[in-house]
Amino acid sequence: MSMQSVEHLGPYRVIRKIGEGGMGVAHLGLDTAGREVAIKVLHPHVAADLKARDRLSREVETMRRVRSRHVAEVLDAELTGGRPYIVTRFAPGRTLEDTVLSQGAFAAHEVIRLARGLCQALVDIHAAGVIHRDLKPANVMIVAGEPLVIDFGIAHLVNAVRLTQTGMFVGTPGYLAPEIIRNSQITQAADVHALASTVFFAATGLPPFGTGTFEAVCFNTMEGRAQLDRAPVWLRGWLSRALQVDPASRPGARELLRMVGELDPDSRVDGRVDTRTAGRADGGERLASGTLTMDVSDLLPPVEYAQKRQEERPPPYVPASVPPYVPASPSHVPAPAPTLRAESPEEPRPAPAPPPEPFDLRRFVRGSGFVGVLLLATLVALTVVMPVVIGLGAAALSLALRAGDHFLFPGERRPLSTTALVVVGNLALALALGIVTGSVLSLAGGLHTNQAESLAAGAFTLGLFVLPGAAAVRRAAAHVLARVLPGGSPIVVSTAVMGPVALIAWIVALLQVL
Repeated sequence: MSMQSVEHLGPYRVIRKIGEGGMGVAHLGLDTAGREVAIKVLHPHVAADLKARDRLSREVETMRRVRSRHVAEVLDAELTGGRPYIVTRFAPGRTLEDTVLSQGAFAAHEVIRLARGLCQALVDIHAAGVIHRDLKPANVMIVAGEPLVIDFGIAHLVNAVRLTQTGMFVGTPGYLAPEIIRNSQITQAADVHALASTVFFAATGLPPFGTGTFEAVCFNTMEGRAQLDRAPVWLRGWLSRALQVDPASRPGARELLRMVGELDPDSRVDGRVDTRTAGRADGGERLASGTLTMDVSDLLPPVEYAQKRQEERPPPYVPASVPPYVPASPSHVPAPAPTLRAESPEEPRPAPAPPPEPFDLRRFVRGSGFVGVLLLATLVALTVVMPVVIGLGAAALSLALRAGDHFLFPGERRPLSTTALVVVGNLALALALGIVTGSVLSLAGGLHTNQAESLAAGAFTLGLFVLPGAAAVRRAAAHVLARVLPGGSPIVVSTAVMGPVALIAWIVALLQVL
């Protein structure tokens, strides 16, 4: 996409291209109020993956719950049109990667400031029930000396095995936790590992697990061979705890933030870190596998960092012996050294549900969901006018949408027997709603039998779409509407047409009944 071919994306005006990766093209844009935003437009080959788009549309709503001054939050997204995009807060500045490669490693007070900001960002991200999963220097902007996590993407939505076989990798080697490389259970502890790797790079100007081939960097990561001997002495204890191979041995984001407050660049004891000020942790925070992940990487081949401040490349990395981190409490026994074993991931632990996002009326009215509500209102009114014909038609439509959801939009497909039970249960509930409605209106409302039966048929139709067990029907209807009405003008026109139609249908229905 270029400025010559497209000047607007939905309500956003495109100003200029500011970056590009394997997943999409980033543009600087302006919203309707004239504020600068970052617009990431998915590449056509990514947008063509309908399953990935459907999953991302659900996850974006969770991403929008993240509220932090250290996170470029997701502001908007349009994923159902012909040119899907995600809108985030725009951050003017340079990435941490560019800053370090051009200016050199950070000073001690800058490292502490960076670590404190990144830890707070992780605390806020995890509080929203999200796992970032690919924090790295290229995804951290330095704005007025403070870090800002940027560029939420969808790399994890594409088949990682297929991409790896073609020479690509989901994420950037050197900043991925060992469990991600092994494709095992991913928890909040993976973010802690990535954060420490990013801080290591800022403090040294070097990737934490050396340079070289893709396989060599991944091997060093899974073996826990971080170049801790190249980090400042006062930072080694903090890094050592956060870079543990075993996720359970890492501190959580909040504990890591507390430990940052205890770092002292002048604190040394015989060449070792003073454990009285290096902080300690009791283990990492874990989150169930059902927790949504927030990936911010594009699919990139391994990158070898050029040492711009050195004329010669560093010699091949040979892991040095680093003094073990000694806890402040004598009763604290360090976890045994982790070993690599091929075994199934452990059972997920229950996680607290993230807080629900407030209902946005303006966003709902501007979307295809509002058109669906108008269509349902019209269908219910027509059922009141012609109970038998339209009622049977509504039941057939409900079954057709269920079949479409099961076979065309599988998502997490249930067994056919389970789906059949849900259909029967929803149908029974809809019939019960109709019978109760007719009985109440006939006995307590004083309506004639024919009038009560007409309204009861309308209640039956409504129940087919809103009662428990109808989620698949609504989901399939949303899929259809999203494809028929990709956004913008089609939704406005459909709303303008269906609004009066629904109103007239209900006027006719009430006149016939009353």
